[in-house]
Amino acid sequence: MKTRLPIGLILTLIMSVACWAQAPKAPDEKQVRHIFNNDYGQRLLFFKPFEFPQEVERIHKAMVGSLDKWVKVGLVTKKKSRFLAEKIMYGEPRMVSVGGFEYNLNQDNMWVSDQGFFYGRPNLKQVFEVSPPSQREEDYFCEVYLSWYVVDIPDWLAKVNLNDRKNRPLKRAKESEKRPFEKRIYFIYRDKRWRLWTEKGRQDLF
Repeated sequence: MKTRLPIGLILTLIMSVACWAQAPKAPDEKQVRHIFNNDYGQRLLFFKPFEFPQEVERIHKAMVGSLDKWVKVGLVTKKKSRFLAEKIMYGEPRMVSVGGFEYNLNQDNMWVSDQGFFYGRPNLKQVFEVSPPSQREEDYFCEVYLSWYVVDIPDWLAKVNLNDRKNRPLKRAKESEKRPFEKRIYFIYRDKRWRLWTEKGRQDLF
């Protein structure tokens, strides 16, 4: 006696086979490098230790000293200024004219932009793992586990105290070729090719 499978089960099996046949292959290392270079390789990395412009009273020597270090490197400008600051006088807060300095980004320096000080670009180091594609609704996704480091590091970093905690991002960038950053990023398969998944917002490397 022959056993007949329910028609619903047969249709489910057919649909499963059809979907499996259409599933894309996971991106290989060459594809991952191409996508990384297109989406991250041209991104410029910037460091901004303070918000600018910055007005500081002359008597605040610690802050003046911290900002003067960037002036010496040539990334920040400094000029004398007078501005209003709140002071307690006769037990009440009053706005008083005080002497100090105005610091600003040195836009004449080639390494400076409104975003801060340029300190390099991301470069892919190694692809550790690529997950098998998984389907969510009509799209396929995969997770890529990789490492990267910073290239095109400018000479001005050699003039900065990298042991200062505030300069931690710069120190990590300098060390990153030997101690690369590790990151998991997500790709989506669309229009017959893999690409960086950006619909949920930009995937930062940090």
